[in-house]
Amino acid sequence: MRDEAIEGSPEGRGAFGGFIGPRTLVEQVRIAAPFLFDGTHPLSATVPETHGERLLDHAFHPLGWWSILRHADLVQAETEPSPAARSDYFALCLAAHFASVASYVPTDVDAKIRRALWFEPQPDDERARKCALALHLSEWDVRGVSARIQVVDGFGPVSGHDGERLSVLCGGMLASRDAGDLATAARFETQIDAELDREARAFEAVEREGGRELELLRLAWILTHNAGDVGQGLAAAAAGHRFGDLARNGLERYGGAFGRAAALYRAILAPEGHRNYPLRATKLLRAHPDLLLPLGPCLDDWGSRLATWSAWSTAQRAEVVSAIVEGCRKVEGQESYFRALAGFDAAHPAALASRELDAHWTSSIRKALRSPELRAKVGVPRVSFERSLAKRVRSILSPARAAGTRDRRPP
Repeated sequence: MRDEAIEGSPEGRGAFGGFIGPRTLVEQVRIAAPFLFDGTHPLSATVPETHGERLLDHAFHPLGWWSILRHADLVQAETEPSPAARSDYFALCLAAHFASVASYVPTDVDAKIRRALWFEPQPDDERARKCALALHLSEWDVRGVSARIQVVDGFGPVSGHDGERLSVLCGGMLASRDAGDLATAARFETQIDAELDREARAFEAVEREGGRELELLRLAWILTHNAGDVGQGLAAAAAGHRFGDLARNGLERYGGAFGRAAALYRAILAPEGHRNYPLRATKLLRAHPDLLLPLGPCLDDWGSRLATWSAWSTAQRAEVVSAIVEGCRKVEGQESYFRALAGFDAAHPAALASRELDAHWTSSIRKALRSPELRAKVGVPRVSFERSLAKRVRSILSPARAAGTRDRRPP
């Protein structure tokens, strides 16, 4: 372990050539996911020991993002970094983003890995190193830092991390074209097309089978957000691009899967697609990967886990519930937080009415918990809520499917 090497005094603003300093960036990941650094993650001991003078050298294995974070001291804050240091910093930004994007407090380096670090002046050999890493991202295993992964038999895991990767690939494709490297640009384009096709076929496979509507809904969430990430990666080039606007005008491409996914998202999931700001201040939720937030709105199991998490005291459990109740009040139209409370209520020995918990509520939380709206939503049985949700999925998909064509590939 080299975690001690990344600790130290804070860096100034723009410490790395005008960008966030490497030590500060790793500290942000530590805040978001302390279990990656304190040895408590179940996979901590499985990260292979890697060697190399360049940070990029540590990236090329399934937990490469974790190895990069462990060797982050290889990149130092510099006012005018060398091209090699900038490439290594690109690797660090990728690792930080992939490690934290599904956490409660993700790092904010999206624009750097999608565009800024691609289009800066750089020698061909360093651009080639960035391209090699970007094309390797599909090999990174992020199951230990996300509860938002849907595994589909025959197609593997599908997640929002795939969208993050797609946005990076789009940046690499455009930057390669800009540099006149059409062969590498074509490699990026092929990989983007293959990933979008895989996700579409996974969606269709689940869609064809009855009784998998909730799984399909989670895939709809993922595909719609991933289509948005592609648009972000393409930036101004998105308009009219073969990969652009899949969520709003995608019925004629990839069998219409992205268009149907977006129809489900707009009708059911749009209020759930917020960034969970009400939970960001609750440090207790960051202590273990098993506490990461899954895709909503069916969060009964997650709520049950909170109710029985053995490491917490009653006061700490009450603190977490209070944050969820605040989320119910602040995020209009969402159902996820209500379902989390329903799961908690069902699993806790004395439910939400526990006298021990009540002793730690503020008056406003106590009032909210007793409100007719909250009690009515929390009181809906899980089976009833999920059956109703599945029925809505079926009613939306029929006209959406009828509106599209079945062409597999984009024009």
